[in-house]
Amino acid sequence: MIDLNRLIEQANRMPPFPATVIRLSHLVSSPDSNLDDVIELIAFDQTLTFKLLCAANSAAHAGLARVGTARDAVMRLGTAQVMALAVAVGARPQFQTKLDAYGLAEGALWRHSVSAAVAAETAPRFCKVNVPAEVFTAALLHDAGKLVMGRFISPELLTQILKSRQEDGLTQLDAESLHLGMDHAELGSLMAKHWQLPMRVIQGIKYHHTPEKGMDVVCDFTYLANHAAHRLEAGLDGKEHVFQIAPEVMERLGTNMAELEDMGPAAAGRFAQISRRYNSV
Repeated sequence: MIDLNRLIEQANRMPPFPATVIRLSHLVSSPDSNLDDVIELIAFDQTLTFKLLCAANSAAHAGLARVGTARDAVMRLGTAQVMALAVAVGARPQFQTKLDAYGLAEGALWRHSVSAAVAAETAPRFCKVNVPAEVFTAALLHDAGKLVMGRFISPELLTQILKSRQEDGLTQLDAESLHLGMDHAELGSLMAKHWQLPMRVIQGIKYHHTPEKGMDVVCDFTYLANHAAHRLEAGLDGKEHVFQIAPEVMERLGTNMAELEDMGPAAAGRFAQISRRYNSV
């Protein structure tokens, strides 16, 4: 069994997000804030303003007049995308890490995270339930716990986890809990709490494999985004992937498998746009 206290201590040592990002995430999530509050906060952060202007004037918005102010960028992108982009700016360096314990090459975790965020961004077109702003950030950060766990899983523990999955039929989460004392989803939620992110983001991360326990539509959408991301990545790699979503989740989101099958190409197209914007993800 791994030293659980040390694992949590390492999670709490992860570099914090910039203060602007934390403040922005709470503004976007608060029913008491307004668009002017969001714009004012961004306008005084030069780095974030630059990133948002680049996004607002990217190929994804070809044909539209170029914008030159934080207000215009926020109006074009929408507050949910603004929050997700702000979090991405702070998270990307960490998520580029190679994680041998999970078989993830350098940049693989970032690609999966972006794929999930893209799926969350695409989902409103195929679900009848409104998508809360927190979903995009929860989707982007849902596997954050792997950053710390990947550093602590020894070859011996990894062998035990794989054996539990292959021979005993345990899920990845159950095998992690058995041998590590905590699964990556729970650890990720602790990291999100350390980063002072909104509670619904924390819950979305914690229950992205078990949305029925979260009892919040953010958990359902984060679960869907994770599954859709795996399917998207399989397509990019020329592999087959069985796309299975729990019927009760589809019911809560007001969608069905036929709708979600149509979501795949839309998400892939959006991912291609994002890839061109950043040259590569």
